[in-house]
Amino acid sequence: MSGIPAPPSYVPTIEENDKSDTMTFWERAHNIYMYIGSVIVHRWGTDMSTQVFREIDPSFPNLREIAANASLCFVNADEMFDFPRPIIHKNIYIGGLGIGEAKPLDEKFTALMNKGKKGVIIVSLGTIAPFRALTTEAKIGFVNVVRSTPDYHFILKTTEDDTTTASLFKGVNNCDFVEWLPQSDILAHPRLKLFIMHGGVNGLTEAMLRAVPVIVVPIFGDQFRNGRNVEKRGVGKVILKQHLAEKTIRATVQEILNDDSYEKNAIRISKLMREKPFSAEQRLIQWTTFAVNNGVLDVLHVQGSRMNFIVYFNLDVMAVVVIALCLVSFVILRSCHVLRKMFSVRKMKQQ
Repeated sequence: MSGIPAPPSYVPTIEENDKSDTMTFWERAHNIYMYIGSVIVHRWGTDMSTQVFREIDPSFPNLREIAANASLCFVNADEMFDFPRPIIHKNIYIGGLGIGEAKPLDEKFTALMNKGKKGVIIVSLGTIAPFRALTTEAKIGFVNVVRSTPDYHFILKTTEDDTTTASLFKGVNNCDFVEWLPQSDILAHPRLKLFIMHGGVNGLTEAMLRAVPVIVVPIFGDQFRNGRNVEKRGVGKVILKQHLAEKTIRATVQEILNDDSYEKNAIRISKLMREKPFSAEQRLIQWTTFAVNNGVLDVLHVQGSRMNFIVYFNLDVMAVVVIALCLVSFVILRSCHVLRKMFSVRKMKQQ
C-alpha cells in the first residue's frame, strides 16, 4: 500500500512465515506464494475496512489511498536487529520507542532475582497464548528441565487459575510463578541469563536492548519470522510449539547457557541499537515536527504505491517480450522448415 519494495527472493513476508533472508529454491517459492497471498488478503482487508467507514461517510477515501498519501511511515522495528531490506525515504524506524532506562526492582522481584546459584531464567509466553495453553507434554517437559537445572532459578509467568501447571510443578524448588512481571526492568538485571518467550516484536526488542539471549516459541503472526531473525543474529534459538518436548527444551536451554557466543552476540546487537546516531524518540519527534511544519510531504510519495500488480512487476513488458520471442522463434523455425522443404524438392528434381 505504501509502495515499500519487498523482493520475495530475500525479504520474508511477515504473516505466519518462518523464512529468513537466506532461502533455498523451495523456500523462495513458498515465500512468493505467501507474498501473493498477503497482497490479496491486505487488499481484501482494506476494502472491507473502507466499506465500514463509508457506511458513516460515503466519501471516505480507500484506506490504500490514505496509506499511499501518508507523509511518513513509522516502523516498529530496529534496523540494527531486523532483516536488512530495501526501504523508501518515508520509512522511519522507531523500534524500542518508550523503552527507557531500567528502574530498580521492588523487594519481591529483587528477592526472586537473587535466587539461583548461577542466575535466573524467565519463561513468559505472552497473554494471548500463555503458558497454561501449552500441551501437558510440553508442560511436563518444562517441569523436568527446570527440576534438572538446579543451579538456575526459573520465574514462570502464568495465571493464578492455572492449577494444572501448579500441580505439575509441585515439589520443584527452583521455580516461582508470577502473574505479572516488570519485564523491561528484569531484562536489565545482571543475573538474568535467558529469556524464554513467544517472539513478539516489543518483548524481543526489549531483550535485545538489554542484551539477553532468548529462546523463541512462536505462536502466530510475525513471531515465526522474528524467531528466524534471532537465529540469524546468533542471539538465541527457536523451538516450534509442536516440538516442545523435554529433549528439545533441555538441549536448547543447555546450548545457550553453555555457549557464551549467544551472550556476546546479544551484547553486540545491544551496543549497535544503543549507539546508532539517532534514538527512536529523536526520530519520532524530529520527523513529526518536520511533517507538521511542512505539510503533506508529497515529495516522498512513491509511484509504486499507485501501480497495479501487473505494472509494478512489469508483467506486461515481460509478456510482450515473451510473445515477441515466441513469434521470432516461430518465424525462424517456419523459415527453416520451408527452406529445408525447398532444398529437398530441388534435390529430388536433380536426381
